[in-house]
Amino acid sequence: MAKPQPLDGMSEKRVLTLRPETFALLVRQLRKFHDKADLFEIDLDHMKVKGDLRVIQNQFDKPLIGCTTSLDMAKRAAKACLPYVKIPKDLPMDDEFTTLVKNKRTQLLFS
Repeated sequence: MAKPQPLDGMSEKRVLTLRPETFALLVRQLRKFHDKADLFEIDLDHMKVKGDLRVIQNQFDKPLIGCTTSLDMAKRAAKACLPYVKIPKDLPMDDEFTTLVKNKRTQLLFS
């Protein structure tokens, strides 16, 4: 079977989804799998202990996608300047979140 090719003008990116239960485990996983992906999708809802996501983004040179079903957690991800936040397309957004996304230049991904 032939390998799928990127669409014209698009480069191929490897995304690895992480579902750590703790902040410390997230750091360990990011270090362990650093060379295995171009972007990391972090399931923020799965984490029982929520650390400072800004520290994580600043420590690693690869973009992070914060994946959540919660508006509060999406706000935390935007405040931490994560480049991407993935939320359900039907998640109600308020003005505070819209402003955060704009000011922090966070790109929203909808699932």
